[in-house]
Amino acid sequence: MNVKYLAALPAAVMAVAPVFAVAGTPSAAAAAPRTYVCTAETWGGDPLPAVTVEARKNLRQAKGLAQTEWRGIAKYATIECKPS
Repeated sequence: MNVKYLAALPAAVMAVAPVFAVAGTPSAAAAAPRTYVCTAETWGGDPLPAVTVEARKNLRQAKGLAQTEWRGIAKYATIECKPS
């Protein structure tokens, strides 16, 4: 291996290391859960009481958490969640 490459390698690693350190850490806003209020209907078409769930990721996770709160009696296609 050429000596020029060996001399430049530590400098290149040190230049790129802060980029990976910043990109690898999640922001505080991304880690904080968001609160959603969800409504739905049963399989028979009856409305269910609204539930409040906290989801860290997104709206899809909030719908899944609401589904478990209703113990599976809610029709998934009718679940609507809104940030509160």
